Amino acid sequence: MAAYKDEERGTWYISFYYEDWTGAKKRKVKRGFRTKKEALNFEAEYKRTAKEDMDMTMGEFVEVYFRDKVQSLKDRSIKNKRDGLLKRGR
Repeated sequence: MAAYKDEERGTWYISFYYEDWTGAKKRKVKRGFRTKKEALNFEAEYKRTAKEDMDMTMGEFVEVYFRDKVQSLKDRSIKNKRDGLLKRGR
């Protein structure tokens, strides 16, 4: 894992290759991290969630789901979905 300093902007960025769930090799570049640690944490989390085997707990999976859906769902919808999961004991 490596993070790089963008001297022009004064921020950190990450560039890495990963294998998606279909087995295709892809490159990911993400810019604008304030610290090197933030960039490295993003890379580790991204690789973990992009893997085919999905070696994570149900709680971690739910968090990934909500993080992905925050752009397409209204705040009220997210709250209702979270409350529904809590009522079921998840």
